[in-house]
Amino acid sequence: MRLGIDFGTTRTVVAVARDGRHPLVAFDLGDESHDFVPGTAAMVQGELVVGWPAARAVAAGTATHAIRSIKRAAASLPPDAAVPGLPGISALDLVTAFLGELRNLILDASNAEASGPLEAMVSVPANASSRQRWLTMEAFRRAGFQPIGLVNEPTAAAIELAHRHLAELGPKSKKRYVVVYDLGGGTFDASAVSLEGRRFDLIATEGLSRLGGDDFDDIILAAAQEQLGLPRVADAAALERAREAKEGLRSTSKKLLVDLGAAGAAQLDLADIYARCQSLVDRTIAQTDLLFERLRAHGIDPDDNRELGGVYLVGGAAAFPAVSRALRQRFGKKLQLAPQPFASTAIGLALAADPGANVLVREAVTRHFGVWREGDAGADRVFDPLIGKGAAIDPGGTVERRYRARHTVGHLRFVECGDLDAAGQPVQDLVPWADILFPYEGDVADPELEAVPIERRDQPLDEIAETYTVQPDGSIVVTIANVARGYARTYDLGALR
Repeated sequence: MRLGIDFGTTRTVVAVARDGRHPLVAFDLGDESHDFVPGTAAMVQGELVVGWPAARAVAAGTATHAIRSIKRAAASLPPDAAVPGLPGISALDLVTAFLGELRNLILDASNAEASGPLEAMVSVPANASSRQRWLTMEAFRRAGFQPIGLVNEPTAAAIELAHRHLAELGPKSKKRYVVVYDLGGGTFDASAVSLEGRRFDLIATEGLSRLGGDDFDDIILAAAQEQLGLPRVADAAALERAREAKEGLRSTSKKLLVDLGAAGAAQLDLADIYARCQSLVDRTIAQTDLLFERLRAHGIDPDDNRELGGVYLVGGAAAFPAVSRALRQRFGKKLQLAPQPFASTAIGLALAADPGANVLVREAVTRHFGVWREGDAGADRVFDPLIGKGAAIDPGGTVERRYRARHTVGHLRFVECGDLDAAGQPVQDLVPWADILFPYEGDVADPELEAVPIERRDQPLDEIAETYTVQPDGSIVVTIANVARGYARTYDLGALR
């Protein structure tokens, strides 16, 4: 069975590829049915619970600690790093536990009629770090799924949009691309995806890795607590009440009722809430405008509306009226709100997983990747950009560096970032990957390298070769070799701290 699984911040949604159709999977919870699983984790009587059991524990007040957004909590951590507040639970353990619960629900409590291996097309935010991509794929494998591919969330949403408008995208259509405005629970992506020839190439992307619906919830809760004269406490249960109130809004709503249980209920003026949220919305629009400007470098005229298939709103937070109103003012009739904003990505993933849909996907590198090296005399460190943002490197593609070493030990500090400044230095949303020590001189064994002082030699040492290979999940493996000595080591950078 082939599935499209959108591992979301607030909700995880599953669609199935079946007989040319791609319906959502509904989960039977006994007394109710839902087409999503909440991304909640909690400690209950010393045990980790995730998904619906965690959400219910939070609602009942029986959780000693809770995380509303497993994906957001894990995204900023190395795979083996402990999750704050969850003793003994690493980021990889947490995501694996959640996906294991999801797999059990699909097999035992859903309408999926699952049989055989569960093959899954998986998604990540377009601006996810490669470390996050590796963690996601590895967690799916450990949870018992068979990942068959990794697609950026906006690309998957573009596939869903194009599938519904195939008649308009014939050979004579002038529409070359669509811009996907993807505002989820924890991240924002603005991505341009090609519509030509039913080949979905990611052209360019911009985004914010720490902005989403959770941040709107935080603003709403703060306003409610302020009105009620309560101390500012952003606990999971109160934030969930703010989210429920937000998701109950309509375009005609004037007030927002936030029921905080025994603490009271606040009736908030929506105009004030929208004003408080405006700076967040403005940041997403600024990123979208930047994306349009950068399309010029790809031979696209962003001022030619005939080539633009539309600005497509997806993600659960995109339904927030403050977002759709601001975007309507900015993009007018080109704006299209997905019929099911929270489900577009999962349906697109199911289409990508379906051999009968004939979908061809080609992603691009969405972040800059490079390394800080030991500098020459008088320089502390220098940054070497290895793979540039927007580079079209297919899985298995390689980048090679060869040089004569000057230092006794190489200390390589790998990093990803959203942009490079005018001097070529990494800026915007830096994510450190891994530090690697490699012997450039002598026969020093790896475990002893930390005790070896790094010294610069006047004469060049042996030739060093570095080969970087892009994996199907977007992570990178590097092989470093001392060519003369025949000594080499391979490091899976996504798995390292």
